Amino acid sequence: MTSRSNPRGFLSSWLGRLYIAAVVIGSLAFAVWLFTFVGNGGYNWHAGVGVHSTRVSAPDRLGLSVNADCNKNPVVSYLAETDVDVQVAVVADHTPFLSGVDCRAGVVIQLQKPLGDRDVVDKRTGEVLISKSRREP
Repeated sequence: MTSRSNPRGFLSSWLGRLYIAAVVIGSLAFAVWLFTFVGNGGYNWHAGVGVHSTRVSAPDRLGLSVNADCNKNPVVSYLAETDVDVQVAVVADHTPFLSGVDCRAGVVIQLQKPLGDRDVVDKRTGEVLISKSRREP
């Protein structure tokens, strides 16, 4: 007595076809989710952005111009004031897999005391944005 097996194997049975249909439908559902939900900005995370320029808008207020995608809500994520410097880091919303048009967005920082002769440092890059030695008199 010999047993015969189907030469096309598992994928030709009804269970195999059901498996293939489930994989195809799942893949299509994932593709629809990816291009609608993520593509329309439904999923964001914060990513660090560089500070392009800094200006003193009042003795105790700084205005930062940052490089971020347009309309991505830049916010200060880190602010530390010492007697020597003011360290700052900025983050903005970021949509994975997509990149928008770069804009210069503004962030205003209220300091606890006037800047005086302290330096302003971008904590993300370590760059000195305003140095007491480079200030205009």
